[in-house]
Amino acid sequence: MTMVRKILNELTARGVRHLIVSALFFVIYALCGTAIMLTVLFFIDRHIQGESISLISAAWILGGLLVLKTISNAVADMSKHFAGFDLVERIREKIILKLKMFSLGFYTNERLGEISTVIHKDVDNMEMVVGHLWTRMSADFIVALILGIGLFCVDWRMGLAMIAILPIALFSLYRGIRSGMKAQQEAQDGLADMVSLFVEYVKGIPVLKIFGGKGMFRDRLDRSVSEFGESSKKTSRQAAVSVGRYAFLIELAFALMATIGLWWTWRGELSLFAYLMFIIVSKEFYKPFVNMESHWLNYIKVKDSYERISRLLDAPVIVNPDQPKTAEHFDLSFDGVGFHYEKEGFEMKELTFHVPEGTVTALVGSSGSGKTTITNLLLRFWEPQTGSIRIGGIDIREMDYDYLLGKISVVMQNVILFSDTIANNIKVGNRNATQAEIEEAARQAMIHDFIVSLPDGYETKIGENGLGLSGGQKQRLSIARAFLKDAPILLLDEITSNVDPVNEYRIQQAMSALIRNRTVLVIAHHLQTIRNAHQIIVMEKGQLMEKGMHAELEAKGGMYCKLLSMQ
Repeated sequence: MTMVRKILNELTARGVRHLIVSALFFVIYALCGTAIMLTVLFFIDRHIQGESISLISAAWILGGLLVLKTISNAVADMSKHFAGFDLVERIREKIILKLKMFSLGFYTNERLGEISTVIHKDVDNMEMVVGHLWTRMSADFIVALILGIGLFCVDWRMGLAMIAILPIALFSLYRGIRSGMKAQQEAQDGLADMVSLFVEYVKGIPVLKIFGGKGMFRDRLDRSVSEFGESSKKTSRQAAVSVGRYAFLIELAFALMATIGLWWTWRGELSLFAYLMFIIVSKEFYKPFVNMESHWLNYIKVKDSYERISRLLDAPVIVNPDQPKTAEHFDLSFDGVGFHYEKEGFEMKELTFHVPEGTVTALVGSSGSGKTTITNLLLRFWEPQTGSIRIGGIDIREMDYDYLLGKISVVMQNVILFSDTIANNIKVGNRNATQAEIEEAARQAMIHDFIVSLPDGYETKIGENGLGLSGGQKQRLSIARAFLKDAPILLLDEITSNVDPVNEYRIQQAMSALIRNRTVLVIAHHLQTIRNAHQIIVMEKGQLMEKGMHAELEAKGGMYCKLLSMQ
């Protein structure tokens, strides 16, 4: 039960109090149920013995026990849920904090599906630890221990008869659980794979519709759903067999005790009162063992969820140095940088170049040449396997990660906008910005006039990813963020390739102001736009092929000229 202990350690002090209260009142609830039956048996026995009984006293006792049982159940159930909510909230908070610390390389399509499963399903399963694997199970076995000791005191022979078959039943349960664990794991893995495919499918619906690829992807999705269904059925079948066998053995244990007790009662070796007490109370004694199958199934379910949560929380993150350094200058240096992706053939070897402070360096090359990889390495979305990347002569790994990101603005073609107001979307660049600063950034990005023309101005709500805005308007909002952030380093993906001439002119005007006095790395797709760059770096398959100014590279007649001639 190490897992249960680790999970319960996530509870706050308030959650622990709710947990203890819940277990305590579940014990009271169970004992009250047994006490009610024993009280009835006691009064019946007194009546059979010819003794007078007070119906009023019996009614008061039974009524009091019933009220106490009802209150105990309500308090236990409420406290159990409070503790569960506390646990789920704490785990989700830890996951949210951890997600912000991962590198970009962590977020593959497979991981996105697993993360979705963890946040929506696995975290909710953790409440079972509180509701079943601790409160209910611990309360059940405390009650069983109390009742077992009491029954052994009444008659030790009947006590032995009561537990005679339990070891066999528990061994059967153990074997059933072991055989079901593999099937359960297959079902959980199938669920994660299916969710990953669903995420990929939803993200790719526009492309699939345009190119008519829905049928091909639908087949993959159908296979995944079918495989998950089969693994779930296998798990259910094994669980049904295991539950049935175990339940039969528990019932056999009761039948054995009842038969032996009846024989002893008929022979006069056991009083009728004691026999009936065993018949009534043993049902409560067996209850924890009857429920153990479901407890173990819940344990396996929670265990799988816990392992996925642990994998997420234990995954490597970007670690800040104990004594972080800050940069006084903002030139960029790649010194012998080597990098390769785990599942792709791309490999970068000994990449070395320097970007002087306040200059513009353009990265050019065919698709997959390593241009975006360079910007991702600078942002520490990936970590180089060899070499170092420096800002102002300081290795970026020696900087606080938030400090590093605070010194870099990013304007890319794929603009991420949130379902919120325009003002809040611009404010992503600087969450402490005033309204006046937001509006000034919008003016510099040449988007202010459009915003104020809207009915609600800066408070206009836009859809997720800028639903309702044109591509050029999204780009200018992204530029406004960069103006608002006012970072000394700018990473720029050429953003005028998919916009109309009017937006292109406005974007170019805004970009001319944005790059002024900043260290700029621009990923260039149209080489005519980077003729005035201070430096052009030509990449091919992760290697630096050429470096220089436009005129120098054009005169050289190398790869840059070939790329230029293609446009």
